[in-house]
Amino acid sequence: MRKFLLIGCLGAIVIGWCISPALGIAPFNLQWRRKYLDGNKNEEFIKAAKAANCHVCHNPSDKAKKETNDYGKAVGKFLTKADFEKFTGKLEASKKYIFEGLEKAEAEKAADGTTYGEKIKAGKLPAE
Repeated sequence: MRKFLLIGCLGAIVIGWCISPALGIAPFNLQWRRKYLDGNKNEEFIKAAKAANCHVCHNPSDKAKKETNDYGKAVGKFLTKADFEKFTGKLEASKKYIFEGLEKAEAEKAADGTTYGEKIKAGKLPAE
């Protein structure tokens, strides 16, 4: 019985440890899609964004998705997992936090001098 309890507790800890890093990331991706893809008439942009998925913000060469591209760094200035966790259980407040962070990131300038918002409005992925 003790072995069963020990194995069950260890299993729960391992599962919790494995899934917790994604808790802050999945809602960011979901709200990004809602903000920039829902109602967007540019089929090419939608297709490119869906193909890029997490790589809108993360470097494709980094399989662990810990390394962000320049756009991801801009978003990271305004959206953090630690701040997001303050909104646990508060759906509308968490959406507002994410949307406001994305809007602030839109104003940041890319290496080519245009803002990320201008790139998105032009139908380009922000990291292009």
